[in-house]
Amino acid sequence: MSIAERQANNHIVAFKCECIGELHKYLLKSTAQENLVGKVISFFPSSLNVKTSGNELLVISLDKIQSPITINLSPQSSNSNFAGLVNHGYDVIDSRNSVSVGERMKFHTEKCIVFKNSFVRPTYAGLYEFSDATEKILSTLMESRRNGCLLEPDITNQGLLHQFVTETSVNIIKNKDNIRFVRTLSNSLMKMCGRGPGLTPSGDDFICGFSSLFNLLCQSLEYPSISLPMKRVCNLTTWISFKFIYYYQKLMVDEQIQGLINSIGEGRTDRFISLLSTLSYRGHTSGIDIGTGLSTAIFTFGDRFLGTELLPKVQGLLEYGNQPKD
Repeated sequence: MSIAERQANNHIVAFKCECIGELHKYLLKSTAQENLVGKVISFFPSSLNVKTSGNELLVISLDKIQSPITINLSPQSSNSNFAGLVNHGYDVIDSRNSVSVGERMKFHTEKCIVFKNSFVRPTYAGLYEFSDATEKILSTLMESRRNGCLLEPDITNQGLLHQFVTETSVNIIKNKDNIRFVRTLSNSLMKMCGRGPGLTPSGDDFICGFSSLFNLLCQSLEYPSISLPMKRVCNLTTWISFKFIYYYQKLMVDEQIQGLINSIGEGRTDRFISLLSTLSYRGHTSGIDIGTGLSTAIFTFGDRFLGTELLPKVQGLLEYGNQPKD
């Protein structure tokens, strides 16, 4: 290797910090001492996943979508991504308003903004509007589905969604007590944990979408909310997926999911459907499965607390809706 090549490999590449999620705003506090934030556990050209010393997930991303767990960066040089800069196990160090990843990547935090979730309180009127839009929502989901998702399953998640919808429909009729209903609902969700393909399995993505929206509706309208047994979740799936389930259940979601949830309080079924279509492009199946979870939460809440009959429409879709797309 020539001297020029060695110098290029040792060159520190700087990125601009645009936004930092509320969970990691402690990094904004200046300190003269170097502190170990955590270690890189997985990496891609446009994102890094870091397991922090406090056992939290930190996502460092070049994507513009903000979230409570994400640091959003923008390139400051010809390096448009993280390729060749980081590797598994690299230390993430915080020192004097700057964060370094390994020896070749750095960004400053003193001028970035903080993202914090903000939700619009849902109303019964808005939920009835969404009930009336069920066919449009289901049509959007079916048009957006792709191989391996819960709406077009493979061998790893075959029948999971149908089983959940069937069990939940029975649960709605059988359990008159709301606390028992939610406990049984949680048990049905746990049967999906760790199931399906992907870095975050499709069953987990569904759980994320479902639990976040269902819990917001329940907390806002004063019904019992879902509380999954997180030790069991951790044993059933990957650590990253486990953390996402934990955060979503606690309503720590990215701004795209926040927009979908807030569209209910705003009475904007058109916005929900538009964002649902956009979300479907996230990952291979993650977006569509999260969207399916969000939508199923609306149908479940409506059938339980508003007296609608929406889950049977989902069952009908699943029974013969897995035909090839046009």
